[in-house]
Amino acid sequence: MARRSIDQLLAAAGLDAADGVQLVSADRLASAAFDPSLPLIVIAPEPQREPSLPLPGRHARGGALAILAALYPHGHLLRDLATGSTASLHQVDEGRLAGADWLVPPLSPLDNLASPHGIAAITARLRQPDGCPWDRRQTHASLRTFLLEEAYETVDAIERGTPADLAQELGDLLLQVILHAQFAAEEGEFDLTDVYRSIATKIVRRHPHVFGDLEVSSADEVLTNWETIKAAEREGAGKPAGPFAGVARALPALPASREIQDRASALGWDWPNVEGVWAKVAEELDELRAAAPEDRLHELGDLLFVLVRLGHWLGLDPEEALRAANRRFIDRHGAVEEIAAARGLDLTAMDPEARDALWNEAKRR
Repeated sequence: MARRSIDQLLAAAGLDAADGVQLVSADRLASAAFDPSLPLIVIAPEPQREPSLPLPGRHARGGALAILAALYPHGHLLRDLATGSTASLHQVDEGRLAGADWLVPPLSPLDNLASPHGIAAITARLRQPDGCPWDRRQTHASLRTFLLEEAYETVDAIERGTPADLAQELGDLLLQVILHAQFAAEEGEFDLTDVYRSIATKIVRRHPHVFGDLEVSSADEVLTNWETIKAAEREGAGKPAGPFAGVARALPALPASREIQDRASALGWDWPNVEGVWAKVAEELDELRAAAPEDRLHELGDLLFVLVRLGHWLGLDPEEALRAANRRFIDRHGAVEEIAAARGLDLTAMDPEARDALWNEAKRR
Protein backbone atom coordinates (compact mmCIF):
# COMPACT_ATOMS: atom_id res chain seq x y z
CA MET A 1 0.00 0.00 0.00
CA ALA A 2 1.41 3.41 -0.96
CA ARG A 3 2.17 5.79 1.86
CA ARG A 4 -0.34 8.59 2.17
CA SER A 5 0.80 12.18 1.88
CA ILE A 6 1.15 14.42 4.89
CA ASP A 7 -1.95 16.35 3.83
CA GLN A 8 -3.93 13.11 3.66
CA LEU A 9 -2.69 12.07 7.10
CA LEU A 10 -3.59 15.44 8.61
CA ALA A 11 -7.04 15.32 7.01
CA ALA A 12 -7.67 11.80 8.32
CA ALA A 13 -6.58 12.91 11.79
CA GLY A 14 -8.63 16.11 11.64
CA LEU A 15 -5.60 18.23 12.45
CA ASP A 16 -4.33 21.60 11.26
CA ALA A 17 -0.53 21.67 10.90
CA ALA A 18 -0.53 25.30 12.01
CA ASP A 19 -1.68 24.20 15.47
CA GLY A 20 1.35 21.94 15.86
CA VAL A 21 1.62 18.26 15.07
CA GLN A 22 4.35 15.62 15.12
CA LEU A 23 4.83 12.88 12.51
CA VAL A 24 7.20 10.04 13.34
CA SER A 25 7.72 6.67 11.75
CA ALA A 26 7.05 3.78 14.15
CA ASP A 27 10.63 2.56 13.77
CA ARG A 28 11.95 6.03 14.71
CA LEU A 29 9.98 6.59 17.93
CA ALA A 30 12.97 5.65 20.07
CA SER A 31 15.16 8.23 18.35
CA ALA A 32 12.72 11.15 17.92
CA ALA A 33 12.36 13.92 20.50
CA PHE A 34 8.57 14.14 20.31
CA ASP A 35 6.49 15.44 23.20
CA PRO A 36 3.08 14.10 24.29
CA SER A 37 1.71 17.62 24.74
CA LEU A 38 1.24 17.79 20.94
CA PRO A 39 -0.70 15.39 18.68
CA LEU A 40 1.48 12.57 17.37
CA ILE A 41 0.92 10.72 14.11
CA VAL A 42 2.79 7.42 14.05
CA ILE A 43 3.20 6.30 10.45
CA ALA A 44 3.99 2.83 9.17
CA PRO A 45 7.75 2.46 8.57
CA GLU A 46 9.37 1.86 5.24
CA PRO A 47 10.57 -1.72 4.84
CA GLN A 48 14.22 -2.68 5.23
CA ARG A 49 15.31 0.66 6.63
CA GLU A 50 18.41 0.85 8.81
CA PRO A 51 17.57 1.05 12.56
CA SER A 52 18.16 4.37 14.29
CA LEU A 53 20.01 5.02 17.52
CA PRO A 54 17.81 5.59 20.60
CA LEU A 55 17.43 9.12 21.88
CA PRO A 56 19.63 9.85 24.93
CA GLY A 57 17.29 10.29 27.85
CA ARG A 58 14.94 7.56 26.66
CA HIS A 59 17.50 4.95 25.72
CA ALA A 60 16.70 2.73 28.70
CA ARG A 61 13.50 1.75 26.89
CA GLY A 62 13.09 -1.00 24.32
CA GLY A 63 11.04 -0.70 21.14
CA ALA A 64 8.38 1.71 19.97
CA LEU A 65 5.68 0.42 22.29
CA ALA A 66 7.96 0.71 25.31
CA ILE A 67 8.59 4.36 24.43
CA LEU A 68 4.87 5.10 24.11
CA ALA A 69 4.10 3.20 27.32
CA ALA A 70 6.68 5.29 29.18
CA LEU A 71 5.19 8.58 27.97
CA TYR A 72 1.43 7.93 27.83
CA PRO A 73 -1.10 6.50 30.33
CA HIS A 74 -1.82 2.77 30.17
CA GLY A 75 -5.31 3.18 28.70
CA HIS A 76 -4.51 6.01 26.29
CA LEU A 77 -6.55 5.58 23.05
CA LEU A 78 -4.88 5.43 19.64
CA ARG A 79 -6.89 5.91 16.44
CA ASP A 80 -6.21 3.96 13.25
CA LEU A 81 -6.25 6.64 10.53
CA ALA A 82 -7.30 4.16 7.83
CA THR A 83 -10.30 2.58 9.58
CA GLY A 84 -11.15 5.15 12.25
CA SER A 85 -11.17 2.39 14.89
CA THR A 86 -9.55 3.00 18.27
CA ALA A 87 -7.46 0.80 20.54
CA SER A 88 -5.91 1.50 23.91
CA LEU A 89 -2.15 1.52 24.10
CA HIS A 90 -1.94 -1.77 26.00
CA GLN A 91 -4.04 -3.52 23.33
CA VAL A 92 -1.63 -2.76 20.46
CA ASP A 93 1.41 -4.92 19.79
CA GLU A 94 4.54 -3.98 17.83
CA GLY A 95 3.31 -5.61 14.61
CA ARG A 96 -0.04 -3.86 14.68
CA LEU A 97 1.60 -0.52 15.51
CA ALA A 98 3.98 -0.82 12.56
CA GLY A 99 1.27 -2.02 10.18
CA ALA A 100 -0.86 1.15 10.09
CA ASP A 101 -0.89 4.94 10.55
CA TRP A 102 -2.06 6.00 14.02
CA LEU A 103 -3.12 9.20 15.73
CA VAL A 104 -1.89 9.46 19.31
CA PRO A 105 -3.91 12.32 20.87
CA PRO A 106 -2.08 14.89 23.01
CA LEU A 107 -1.98 14.88 26.80
CA SER A 108 -2.95 17.65 29.18
CA PRO A 109 -0.17 18.92 31.50
CA LEU A 110 -1.60 16.88 34.40
CA ASP A 111 -1.33 13.71 32.29
CA ASN A 112 1.93 14.60 30.55
CA LEU A 113 3.94 13.36 33.51
CA ALA A 114 6.97 11.84 31.75
CA SER A 115 7.93 14.94 29.77
CA PRO A 116 10.04 17.95 30.84
CA HIS A 117 7.32 20.17 29.37
CA GLY A 118 4.73 18.55 31.63
CA ILE A 119 6.49 19.28 34.94
CA ALA A 120 7.27 22.83 33.79
CA ALA A 121 3.56 23.43 33.10
CA ILE A 122 2.55 21.89 36.43
CA THR A 123 5.06 24.06 38.29
CA ALA A 124 3.80 27.19 36.54
CA ARG A 125 0.23 26.24 37.52
CA LEU A 126 1.23 26.10 41.18
CA ARG A 127 2.35 29.72 40.93
CA GLN A 128 -0.88 31.06 39.44
CA PRO A 129 -3.11 33.38 41.53
CA ASP A 130 -5.44 30.44 42.21
CA GLY A 131 -2.55 28.01 42.70
CA CYS A 132 -0.89 26.81 45.89
CA PRO A 133 -0.47 29.51 48.59
CA TRP A 134 2.75 27.92 49.85
CA ASP A 135 4.35 27.73 46.38
CA ARG A 136 3.22 31.26 45.55
CA ARG A 137 5.16 32.77 48.45
CA GLN A 138 8.45 30.98 47.71
CA THR A 139 11.50 32.82 46.37
CA HIS A 140 15.02 31.91 45.29
CA ALA A 141 16.19 32.61 48.85
CA SER A 142 13.44 30.68 50.62
CA LEU A 143 14.18 27.50 48.64
CA ARG A 144 17.91 27.42 49.43
CA THR A 145 17.44 25.00 52.32
CA PHE A 146 15.25 22.69 50.23
CA LEU A 147 17.78 22.68 47.38
CA LEU A 148 20.54 21.54 49.73
CA GLU A 149 18.25 19.03 51.42
CA GLU A 150 17.23 17.45 48.11
CA ALA A 151 20.87 17.29 46.99
CA TYR A 152 21.87 15.42 50.15
CA GLU A 153 18.88 13.08 49.87
CA THR A 154 19.97 12.30 46.31
CA VAL A 155 23.45 11.45 47.56
CA ASP A 156 21.91 9.21 50.22
CA ALA A 157 19.87 7.41 47.54
CA ILE A 158 23.04 6.85 45.52
CA GLU A 159 24.77 5.33 48.53
CA ARG A 160 21.99 3.32 50.15
CA GLY A 161 18.85 3.41 48.02
CA THR A 162 17.36 1.40 45.21
CA PRO A 163 17.25 2.55 41.58
CA ALA A 164 13.63 3.59 42.19
CA ASP A 165 14.74 5.67 45.19
CA LEU A 166 17.38 7.40 43.09
CA ALA A 167 14.89 8.16 40.30
CA GLN A 168 12.54 9.72 42.86
CA GLU A 169 15.23 11.81 44.53
CA LEU A 170 16.59 13.02 41.19
CA GLY A 171 13.04 14.14 40.39
CA ASP A 172 12.85 16.06 43.67
CA LEU A 173 16.17 17.72 42.87
CA LEU A 174 15.03 18.55 39.33
CA LEU A 175 11.91 20.20 40.74
CA GLN A 176 14.12 22.69 42.56
CA VAL A 177 15.80 23.62 39.27
CA ILE A 178 12.44 24.05 37.54
CA LEU A 179 11.04 26.15 40.39
CA HIS A 180 13.99 28.54 40.29
CA ALA A 181 13.63 28.85 36.51
CA GLN A 182 9.90 29.54 36.97
CA PHE A 183 10.60 32.33 39.48
CA ALA A 184 13.05 33.94 37.05
CA ALA A 185 10.64 33.58 34.11
CA GLU A 186 7.95 35.42 36.08
CA GLU A 187 10.38 38.32 36.52
CA GLY A 188 11.44 38.25 32.86
CA GLU A 189 15.02 37.33 33.79
CA PHE A 190 15.48 33.88 32.25
CA ASP A 191 13.61 30.60 31.76
CA LEU A 192 14.38 26.90 31.33
CA THR A 193 15.57 27.54 27.77
CA ASP A 194 18.42 29.63 29.18
CA VAL A 195 19.21 26.97 31.77
CA TYR A 196 19.44 24.27 29.09
CA ARG A 197 21.54 26.48 26.80
CA SER A 198 23.88 27.52 29.61
CA ILE A 199 24.83 24.03 30.71
CA ALA A 200 24.94 22.55 27.19
CA THR A 201 27.19 25.37 25.96
CA LYS A 202 29.44 25.01 28.99
CA ILE A 203 29.83 21.25 28.63
CA VAL A 204 30.73 21.53 24.94
CA ARG A 205 33.16 24.38 25.59
CA ARG A 206 34.90 22.55 28.45
CA HIS A 207 35.33 19.31 26.48
CA PRO A 208 37.37 20.38 23.44
CA HIS A 209 38.94 16.89 23.48
CA VAL A 210 35.47 15.46 22.74
CA PHE A 211 33.77 18.16 20.66
CA GLY A 212 36.86 19.78 19.18
CA ASP A 213 40.32 18.93 17.92
CA LEU A 214 42.24 18.96 21.20
CA GLU A 215 44.01 15.72 22.09
CA VAL A 216 44.57 14.59 25.69
CA SER A 217 46.43 11.62 27.09
CA SER A 218 45.02 11.30 30.62
CA ALA A 219 42.24 12.30 32.99
CA ASP A 220 44.71 14.59 34.82
CA GLU A 221 45.30 16.49 31.59
CA VAL A 222 41.54 16.85 31.16
CA LEU A 223 41.30 18.41 34.65
CA THR A 224 44.15 20.80 33.90
CA ASN A 225 42.45 21.95 30.69
CA TRP A 226 39.14 22.23 32.57
CA GLU A 227 40.61 24.64 35.14
CA THR A 228 42.31 26.68 32.41
CA ILE A 229 39.03 27.02 30.51
CA LYS A 230 37.13 27.94 33.70
CA ALA A 231 39.69 30.64 34.50
CA ALA A 232 39.29 32.10 31.01
CA GLU A 233 35.50 32.02 31.43
CA ARG A 234 35.70 33.93 34.71
CA GLU A 235 38.03 36.50 33.19
CA GLY A 236 35.83 36.91 30.12
CA ALA A 237 32.74 37.39 32.30
CA GLY A 238 34.45 40.03 34.42
CA LYS A 239 34.27 37.85 37.53
CA PRO A 240 36.92 37.91 40.27
CA ALA A 241 40.16 36.48 38.94
CA GLY A 242 42.27 33.76 40.51
CA PRO A 243 42.02 29.98 40.50
CA PHE A 244 39.91 29.84 43.68
CA ALA A 245 37.47 32.64 42.92
CA GLY A 246 34.74 30.26 41.79
CA VAL A 247 34.72 28.01 44.87
CA ALA A 248 31.18 28.32 46.26
CA ARG A 249 31.05 29.88 49.71
CA ALA A 250 28.11 27.65 50.65
CA LEU A 251 30.07 24.43 50.08
CA PRO A 252 30.64 22.37 53.25
CA ALA A 253 34.24 22.54 54.41
CA LEU A 254 35.39 19.09 53.26
CA PRO A 255 34.21 19.31 49.63
CA ALA A 256 35.38 22.94 49.52
CA SER A 257 38.84 21.88 50.67
CA ARG A 258 38.93 19.12 48.06
CA GLU A 259 37.90 21.60 45.32
CA ILE A 260 40.56 24.11 46.42
CA GLN A 261 43.29 21.47 46.49
CA ASP A 262 42.27 19.95 43.16
CA ARG A 263 42.53 23.37 41.57
CA ALA A 264 45.89 23.94 43.22
CA SER A 265 47.10 20.56 42.01
CA ALA A 266 46.08 21.42 38.45
CA LEU A 267 48.38 24.45 38.76
CA GLY A 268 51.28 22.31 39.97
CA TRP A 269 50.89 22.73 43.72
CA ASP A 270 51.02 19.14 44.95
CA TRP A 271 53.34 16.49 46.29
CA PRO A 272 55.19 14.38 43.71
CA ASN A 273 54.03 11.15 45.41
CA VAL A 274 51.85 9.92 48.25
CA GLU A 275 54.82 9.43 50.59
CA GLY A 276 55.18 13.18 50.83
CA VAL A 277 51.55 13.45 51.89
CA TRP A 278 51.98 10.78 54.58
CA ALA A 279 54.98 12.70 55.94
CA LYS A 280 52.95 15.91 56.01
CA VAL A 281 50.12 14.16 57.89
CA ALA A 282 52.60 13.01 60.55
CA GLU A 283 54.08 16.51 60.76
CA GLU A 284 50.68 18.18 61.21
CA LEU A 285 49.64 15.59 63.79
CA ASP A 286 52.78 16.28 65.83
CA GLU A 287 52.17 20.04 65.60
CA LEU A 288 48.58 19.60 66.80
CA ARG A 289 49.73 17.43 69.71
CA ALA A 290 52.29 20.07 70.76
CA ALA A 291 50.11 23.14 70.12
CA ALA A 292 49.08 25.58 72.83
CA PRO A 293 45.31 25.73 73.48
CA GLU A 294 44.95 28.96 71.52
CA ASP A 295 46.66 27.39 68.48
CA ARG A 296 44.80 24.07 68.38
CA LEU A 297 42.00 25.21 66.08
CA HIS A 298 44.59 26.39 63.55
CA GLU A 299 46.58 23.17 63.76
CA LEU A 300 43.49 20.96 63.60
CA GLY A 301 42.49 22.78 60.41
CA ASP A 302 45.94 22.14 58.90
CA LEU A 303 45.67 18.44 59.75
CA LEU A 304 42.20 18.14 58.22
CA PHE A 305 43.38 20.01 55.14
CA VAL A 306 46.24 17.62 54.45
CA LEU A 307 44.02 14.60 55.23
CA VAL A 308 41.74 15.78 52.44
CA ARG A 309 44.72 15.69 50.09
CA LEU A 310 45.68 12.25 51.34
CA GLY A 311 42.20 11.09 50.39
CA HIS A 312 42.81 12.30 46.84
CA TRP A 313 46.09 10.37 46.58
CA LEU A 314 44.36 7.24 47.90
CA GLY A 315 41.47 7.68 45.47
CA LEU A 316 38.99 8.38 48.29
CA ASP A 317 36.42 11.13 48.75
CA PRO A 318 36.89 12.60 52.27
CA GLU A 319 33.25 13.65 52.50
CA GLU A 320 32.11 10.13 51.61
CA ALA A 321 34.64 8.63 54.04
CA LEU A 322 33.41 10.76 56.94
CA ARG A 323 29.75 10.11 56.13
CA ALA A 324 30.50 6.39 56.09
CA ALA A 325 32.25 6.68 59.46
CA ASN A 326 29.25 8.54 60.88
CA ARG A 327 26.86 5.86 59.67
CA ARG A 328 29.16 3.11 60.92
CA PHE A 329 29.23 4.64 64.40
CA ILE A 330 25.44 4.94 64.49
CA ASP A 331 24.99 1.35 63.29
CA ARG A 332 27.46 -0.03 65.83
CA HIS A 333 25.92 1.97 68.64
CA GLY A 334 22.56 0.50 67.69
CA ALA A 335 24.09 -2.98 67.81
CA VAL A 336 25.53 -2.25 71.28
CA GLU A 337 22.07 -1.17 72.46
CA GLU A 338 20.57 -4.41 71.10
CA ILE A 339 23.19 -6.53 72.89
CA ALA A 340 22.70 -4.64 76.14
CA ALA A 341 18.92 -4.93 75.93
CA ALA A 342 19.13 -8.68 75.24
CA ARG A 343 21.30 -9.14 78.33
CA GLY A 344 19.35 -6.77 80.57
CA LEU A 345 22.26 -4.35 80.86
CA ASP A 346 21.96 -0.61 81.56
CA LEU A 347 24.42 1.16 79.28
CA THR A 348 24.28 4.39 81.28
CA ALA A 349 25.36 2.53 84.45
CA MET A 350 28.22 0.60 82.85
CA ASP A 351 31.86 1.60 83.28
CA PRO A 352 33.88 2.59 80.18
CA GLU A 353 35.71 -0.75 79.99
CA ALA A 354 32.44 -2.71 79.92
CA ARG A 355 31.00 -0.43 77.25
CA ASP A 356 34.17 -0.84 75.18
CA ALA A 357 33.84 -4.60 75.45
CA LEU A 358 30.29 -4.40 74.07
CA TRP A 359 31.48 -2.02 71.34
CA ASN A 360 34.20 -4.44 70.24
CA GLU A 361 31.71 -7.29 70.25
CA ALA A 362 29.37 -5.28 68.02
CA LYS A 363 32.27 -4.38 65.77
CA ARG A 364 33.22 -8.05 65.35
CA ARG A 365 29.65 -8.84 64.36
